[in-house]
Amino acid sequence: SENANLSTTFSTDQIALVPNPGNDLSYIVQTAPGAVMNTQAGYGGSATYGLPATSNLFTVNGMNENDPFLNLNNSGATNLLLGQNDVNEATVVNNGYSGQYGGLAGANVNYVTKAGSNSFHGNANYWWNGRAMNANNYFNNQSGTPRPFDNANQWAASIGGPIKKDKLFYFGTFQGTRIRTAPEGQIAFVPTAAERTGDFSDLCPGG
Repeated sequence: SENANLSTTFSTDQIALVPNPGNDLSYIVQTAPGAVMNTQAGYGGSATYGLPATSNLFTVNGMNENDPFLNLNNSGATNLLLGQNDVNEATVVNNGYSGQYGGLAGANVNYVTKAGSNSFHGNANYWWNGRAMNANNYFNNQSGTPRPFDNANQWAASIGGPIKKDKLFYFGTFQGTRIRTAPEGQIAFVPTAAERTGDFSDLCPGG
C-alpha cells in the first residue's frame, strides 16, 4: 500500500512558468530533489543522487523515448525532447524502486501530452532572449571584449476541441525556434599557391 518513491509532478502552469532556458523539457529533471546539472565529462544534462546522467529514463505517455545507444532522451535538430507547449504534465521519479519501473536506475521522467476535450481551448506563447538580457562572461571582461550578439526567438501555439462530443477530439500544436548569432572571427592558415603545387620551401627559408 506504500512505496518509497520520491516523485515530483509538474502541472501545465508550472511547466509554462518555471524559468527554462531554451524550453528544453529535459531541464525539468534538474528542479526535482536529488538532481543536479551534469558538469562532469560524459553525456546527459542531469545526474540524480550521484548516478550518471545516462541513467535517466525518459517516457512520453508511458512509452520509452530514450536513445538506444547513449541512453539519452531522443531529440531533434534543436536538441529538444518535445515542444514545451505540447506537454500537459510531467512527473520525475528520482528513485523508482517499484515494480512498474525498470531498465535504468536514475530518474524516471514521464511526459503526458495535451489533448482535445469537449471545450475549445488553445494558447499562444512567445519567448525572446538576447544580448541585452545576459551578462558578459569573465574572460571577455578580462580582455575588454564586448558581449557577443545573440538573438533567440521561440514561439508556440496550440488549439484543441471536440469533433464529436464525448467521442472524438482533436488537438494540434506548433513550436518554432530561430536563433541569430554574430559570426566570430578566427585566424585560419591556408596553403599558398606554391604549396598547392607541392612546393613547401617557404616553410623553411634558407634550409
